[in-house]
Amino acid sequence: MSDVDSPVLRLIPYLAAFTVTVFVTIPVFGGGQLLMALVVAVIAYFGTYYLVQYVIGLVVRHRRNNTDDLE
Repeated sequence: MSDVDSPVLRLIPYLAAFTVTVFVTIPVFGGGQLLMALVVAVIAYFGTYYLVQYVIGLVVRHRRNNTDDLE
């Protein structure tokens, strides 16, 4: 995500990944399976992080391309 300059846009993937990880892992951890909860947490964190980072990159590139056309 080198094309994103805003510090807020750089922070959003971390916050989204942490939030999804907490809410997905709590029900799995309730079953008492620590290893399964850890695996689910890792997959949820990295999956959400890279997905949000990808979507933000697409939106930023799309908006920059549209503003370049207007000039």
